[in-house]
Amino acid sequence: MDIDWRRVLFFLGAAGVSIWCGWHGQPLVHESDDARSMITDVFSILAGFLMTVLTLLIEPKPTAKIWREAASKKTTFVNRIIRYKWLFMLYLTVLGMVFAANLLDKSKDYTYALVWLERSYLTLTTLAFIISLTLPNQLMQLQVSRYNEMIDEKRKPDPEKNSGSN
Repeated sequence: MDIDWRRVLFFLGAAGVSIWCGWHGQPLVHESDDARSMITDVFSILAGFLMTVLTLLIEPKPTAKIWREAASKKTTFVNRIIRYKWLFMLYLTVLGMVFAANLLDKSKDYTYALVWLERSYLTLTTLAFIISLTLPNQLMQLQVSRYNEMIDEKRKPDPEKNSGSN
């Protein structure tokens, strides 16, 4: 298994920034109903967008004529889908945590738990936002690679046409 160190370092850097934002931003979120509402709106939209992308754009289109080539492309395809699935789950986790924080906000019995819940969802919000910034580039690369596969497929001579002319 090859490790993409660039991706690992990006994730660790994003996680570090997110933890800092969650810790230091919690008092700001705690005092602002508008901030929680905006997080809910943005992540609802992002979750819907990602589901649309998964439904429409990520449909497998087999272009390989050799099964080994198709199998190797399947691994890359499955890994990409898994990453998108985890990003979607992260969006839903943020939405669930904001919902729970809104419920706990009205109770004086859970102030300590609320502080930690707000820190946690703000950390995950920042992490999901940073990761989402890479999404347009990933989708563009996916489409470009599909387009290149289509061009390569058109360039290959069709063995059925060649054998039929003999």
